[in-house]
Amino acid sequence: MSAKKLIKLLEKHVKLHKGLLELAKKKTEALKKGDMEALSEMMKEEQTYIAAINQVERERIRVVEAMVGKEDERTLTACISLAEGTERATLEKLRDDLTAVISELKNVNQLNQQLTQQSLEFVNVMLDMLMPQPQNVNYAAPNRVPNSYEVGRSLFDSKA
Repeated sequence: MSAKKLIKLLEKHVKLHKGLLELAKKKTEALKKGDMEALSEMMKEEQTYIAAINQVERERIRVVEAMVGKEDERTLTACISLAEGTERATLEKLRDDLTAVISELKNVNQLNQQLTQQSLEFVNVMLDMLMPQPQNVNYAAPNRVPNSYEVGRSLFDSKA
């Protein structure tokens, strides 16, 4: 079987992953600026990319099974070994391109995860500064365990 279908699918894969990479880079900027509206829109767009990638991946699996057979190893490497001439070179280039894009996407997503974690830590520090833990003003038995409603934070400072 010819590898032309597989080449077209891999080209779609690379294109979709590059689009996802650009979106991840925009997400980094939105995280730095704290633009939650833009971030929300990007997450919706990201879901569209993920659905498209999943669809292309399912089709790629069917094409690989048709090329290699269901009993053999169904990998891109096996397909490359079956291809000849320019198809083989094209498949190798697309494999390398896809690997590079996915690697860069992984790095950008790790950065975005770190930025999100730092933002959450900052919010928690600010909450702790704005709403300090209440001190026990009332007398209580030394061995008494406080109830769960006494331990939590409250937005109201009620004094009688």
